Amino acid sequence: MRNDVSVHRVVKNKKMAGQYIEPHRHNFFHYIYCLSGHTCVRVGQERFETGPRSLVLVPPEICHSITSLDTSCCLDLKFTCSRELEERVKKLPLFFASTVEPVGSMVRDIFEEAINQNQDYDEVISLRLYELLISLMRWEHKEMENWQMYDLAAQREDPEMRKILQMIEENIDSPLWVKDLAARCGYSANYFRLIFRERVGVPPNRYINHRKIERAKELMLYSELNVSQIAEKLSYQSIHYFSRLFKQMTGIPPSEYIDRVKSDRPVNVIYNQNTPEGEFEIPLRNGIGSEPSERIVDGTEN
Repeated sequence: MRNDVSVHRVVKNKKMAGQYIEPHRHNFFHYIYCLSGHTCVRVGQERFETGPRSLVLVPPEICHSITSLDTSCCLDLKFTCSRELEERVKKLPLFFASTVEPVGSMVRDIFEEAINQNQDYDEVISLRLYELLISLMRWEHKEMENWQMYDLAAQREDPEMRKILQMIEENIDSPLWVKDLAARCGYSANYFRLIFRERVGVPPNRYINHRKIERAKELMLYSELNVSQIAEKLSYQSIHYFSRLFKQMTGIPPSEYIDRVKSDRPVNVIYNQNTPEGEFEIPLRNGIGSEPSERIVDGTEN
């Protein structure tokens, strides 16, 4: 793995009101994801009150303690990583008051792998955590916006919005106008824009363009259509507008994107001290509380 993430322990902790973990520090990272209830977590000089779906980061060598305010249940992820990644992780916020659903899903996947212990579960857990870290970094630096991680649980609880998003998906190759979508729902265009932005986080036109560009990337990967044909298929009247929008949302022109996804050359292969000697590419083959004084612990303790 490029940044050498190693998850050393995954723990589910249930605490009753008033129970606590005394102040201590250790030489690994510690993520605390709250499943239910509420706790007070002190990290250095900071104090955080957690609730369901909150996430607290404890960096190495930082004194911290945990006190349960009621009956609470949390998942703890304890990990180390390469020096390069460590510096980036340390720049993340120590506290997310309420994470969006994909974060919770990633944390739960890690826990399920730890419980099931299927073949290579340790590698899968480290990969899942690396994915989580990258997602949080993108989210924090606005490379991934909140609406791109739209809460699937909220969709299930909001049948009206689920109907609207399904309507967009079913007609993604067609021209999509806000006034037409609003009329199908029995709303005025202004009211439709208002509820869409309130519930999803961005205006409907922006969401539609995002979904169309995602569809364009699928077509580039799985079809033989060129840029002009893809723009036409997605009902963009101007290839120049489509190309400009594609580059704005992905960072590269559509023609270059097609070249990359169709190329057989390896992408982003990093050579470092962990790279094995000999052939790198293997030929293909046919076949298949009150808080006492601080403690110092190492990676062997909870």
